Amino acid sequence: MPFPLLTCRCRQSFRYSLSLIAALCLLGGPLGCQKLLQDEGMLLKGQTTVNLALTVPETPPPASKPLSTVPDTTVRTVVPKPPPPPLNPQLLPQEAPVVQEQALAASASSAELVPLQPRSMVTKADTVLVGRTISEDTVLRGTVLVKGSLVVAPQATLRLEPGTSLRFQRGVGSGQNPRLVVQGRLVCAGTPQRAVVISSVFSEPQVADWGGVLLLSTEKKNSLDYCRIEGAETAIEARYSQFTGRGLEVHRSREGVALYDSMAVLQAAIVSRCDVGLVAFDSELDLREVSLRENRQGAVVTRSSLVAAVSLFRNNSQEGLVVDQSRFKLSGCSAQDNRIGILLKGGDGQLLQCRFTLNRESGLSAVGTRLKIMHAAFQDNLGVGLRLEGARGSVTQSAFSQNKGGNLQNNGLDGFAAVLNWWGESDEARISAGIRDATRALGGGRVSFSPFLTVRPALAP
Repeated sequence: MPFPLLTCRCRQSFRYSLSLIAALCLLGGPLGCQKLLQDEGMLLKGQTTVNLALTVPETPPPASKPLSTVPDTTVRTVVPKPPPPPLNPQLLPQEAPVVQEQALAASASSAELVPLQPRSMVTKADTVLVGRTISEDTVLRGTVLVKGSLVVAPQATLRLEPGTSLRFQRGVGSGQNPRLVVQGRLVCAGTPQRAVVISSVFSEPQVADWGGVLLLSTEKKNSLDYCRIEGAETAIEARYSQFTGRGLEVHRSREGVALYDSMAVLQAAIVSRCDVGLVAFDSELDLREVSLRENRQGAVVTRSSLVAAVSLFRNNSQEGLVVDQSRFKLSGCSAQDNRIGILLKGGDGQLLQCRFTLNRESGLSAVGTRLKIMHAAFQDNLGVGLRLEGARGSVTQSAFSQNKGGNLQNNGLDGFAAVLNWWGESDEARISAGIRDATRALGGGRVSFSPFLTVRPALAP
C-alpha cells in the first residue's frame, strides 16, 4: 500500500544525492529516511523542500521453483528430414567411359581378390660390405651383399670372378639408391656359362631398384665381359671414361648405357626393356653385333662418332636409332618393327648393306643429312621405305619393294640421286608412282631414278 507523502526541508549544502536517499528509503522505510535526515542536520531547516513518493507492493513475488532432480524419461520421436531432391544429371560433369581390354579387366578383378605379395630378397651372402671404399686391389667372388654404395678408389682395381653376384641394398636411413662408383678400374671376368650379375637385393629386380655402375674419370681398361646388369636407374654411366663390354646384357633399367665424353666398344651385347637403351653425348661409340630391342628408344647418339656393324634395332616403340649431328658408319645393320627404324638428323655418313622392314612410319628418315646408301633393302614397311627432308646424297644398288606408304618420299627441295636400284618391278610408270617428290607438282622432280635395275641386286640383304 502507498505511504503518505513525506516533506523534508534540507539545507542548501545537502551532500547526498536524491538517488541515494531514494534507495535508502526503499530499504529502510520512512523511519530510516527520517532518521538519516535528522542525523545529518538534526532539525531540518531551510527553504529547500524534497518530495518523495514510494509505493511498496502488499505481497512479495513468489520464490522461484527449484529444478527437478528426477531425470526426464519422456520418449521424444525425432522426425527425419526428407532427403534433398536429386540433382539434374545434366548439371553434373560428364566423363567418357573407360574401356578396358578383356585381359586387363580380368586381371583387375582378380587382383582385388589376391593380396599383394612382398618381393623376395637375397638374404644369404658370402660377403657383406657396408658403405665400403676399396683402396687396394680386391677380388670378390660368390654372393656379395653391399649395403649402401661401393667406391673403388683411383689406385685400386676391383675384379669380379666368374659367377659372382653383386647385390646392392639401400643403406639404413638413406633415401638415395646405392651405386658402384669406379674411379680406378673395374674388371668383370664372366664367362658364357658363368656370367657376373650386378643387381639389387631383390630376386626379381625392377626399374630403378638401385643406382647402377658409374665410371667416373677413369681412362683405365675397364671391361665388363659376360656381365648382366638389371633393375638400375642407369646401368652403366661413363663420364670421361672408357670401357669395353663383350657379352654384356642390360635389362629393366631406366637408361641402359649412358656415355658423356667417353669411349665404349660393345660386342655381342643386348640392351632391352629400358626407357632408352643407349645414349651418347660427345663420345665415341663402336657397336658390333649389338641388339637394342623392346625399349622405348633403342639408341640416341648426339654430337658423337658412331660405328655400328651387324647390329639389330628391333621392336622399339619409338625410334630404333637416332643419330643427331654426328658422323656415322653403319654396315650390315637391321631396323625392324620400330615406329621409325633409323632417324638421321644432320651430320654425315654412310649405310652399307642395311635392312629396313616392318617399320610403322618409315624405315629410314634423313633430315638435313649428307649420306650415301649402298646395297640396302627397304621392304614391307608399313609406312614409307626411305623419307628425305633436306637430305643430300645418293642411294644405289639397293632394293625397294612392298612399302605401303611408298618406296621413297622427298619432302625437301634438294636433289637426290636414286639410280641403279631395283623397285620391285620393271614398269617405269609404276616405279614413278611409288616415288613421292614434293617438287614434282611444280613441273620437275628432284629425285632421279633412271636408269633402274630389272633384277634384285645380289648384295642387297
